[in-house]
Amino acid sequence: MEMSWIKQQCDRYLDEHFDELWEISRYVHANPELAYEEYKACKVQCDYLKKMGFEVVEGAGNVPTAFTAKTGSGKPMVAIVSEYDALPELGHACGHNLICTSALGAAIEAKHFLDEQSVTGTLYVIGTPAEESGGGKIKLLEAGIFDEVDAVIMQHPTSAPTRLAGACMSSMRLDIEFFGKSAHAGSHPENGINALSAANLYFVATGLLRQHFKGDMRLSGIITEGGKGTGLIPDYAHVKGSISSFSLKDLKMNAEKVRHCAEGCAHALDCEVKITIEEGYQGRVPNEILSEVCRKELMALNEPLLEGMPFDYGGEDLGNVSRRIPICNPYVTIFPDYKISNHTAQFRELAISENGKHCLEIASKAMGRTAMEFLTHPEILEAAKEELAERLKNED
Repeated sequence: MEMSWIKQQCDRYLDEHFDELWEISRYVHANPELAYEEYKACKVQCDYLKKMGFEVVEGAGNVPTAFTAKTGSGKPMVAIVSEYDALPELGHACGHNLICTSALGAAIEAKHFLDEQSVTGTLYVIGTPAEESGGGKIKLLEAGIFDEVDAVIMQHPTSAPTRLAGACMSSMRLDIEFFGKSAHAGSHPENGINALSAANLYFVATGLLRQHFKGDMRLSGIITEGGKGTGLIPDYAHVKGSISSFSLKDLKMNAEKVRHCAEGCAHALDCEVKITIEEGYQGRVPNEILSEVCRKELMALNEPLLEGMPFDYGGEDLGNVSRRIPICNPYVTIFPDYKISNHTAQFRELAISENGKHCLEIASKAMGRTAMEFLTHPEILEAAKEELAERLKNED
């Protein structure tokens, strides 16, 4: 039986359930929940997957709003990843309502294929909370949830044409506290040590440091606290920031230079300083072999898409997964005409529009079809693992 005909039949099966998926998407969109608080989104997905015949484990990795769902048995093991947290104040302005429901759609289409064709292999849905902040995928990686998985598929809505994701940036978080000495700013300023001045000097120093950065390096920050009254020398100032780059080596090197700036500014003004630099999300490692399989399926669905695997300046915790397991990461458009920034009210409304509905349909079918190829051609997955090892070896 022709594989193209089988895929068309699986697409028709998805069509029969599409209204259910769209209603779940609308429900998640209307009930935005922040990192590790996604109880409604988690429950509606688990309930649906149970209804569709998956074995569901809630609270995966001891994370209350994470889950796994499984069907099939044996190797290969392919995971479709769902994420569903929202943004503070903006709600689903990153379209995670479409990410989670397209994962459901792809999963039921691929399960239908496994059941009808009696194919050996295991299909997982891994529900991952807290992408916007909190690194849910990292926690699940550390808990071993991804250990047996051979390949990961996840889509993200985008504007401008559909594409297969390339590299993205690694990041580190900066937390800097300057400690001085309070004094009356009018009568005895000579007795004070101005922590806010040290924070201001830090921004001057790092601004000058930027002239030595490579073009992809990004450094940002804000002063979150810098005194409690205009009549007092501030004895405390707090700076939060981030630094990011496509190169982990350059990132770590320049993070140390930022540390030296903070130490020097504190020393210059007789302040004490506490500096905390924490690893953020690691940059995504794209996989051309897996992406080309998905590209063919998107083309078969007549979805216009960009050539290659364009990089982007964002970051996501899927990047950490991509350094352990080969990933396929299509970005499916909700507004093809031109680029609209996500994390905006406009993007939030697009995520529940007719364009959002189109994204859900195309992403579900393309990922479902891609999962079928992975499950029936384990040699593709082995080649993808070799590509990943080579890319990691050649970094920096």
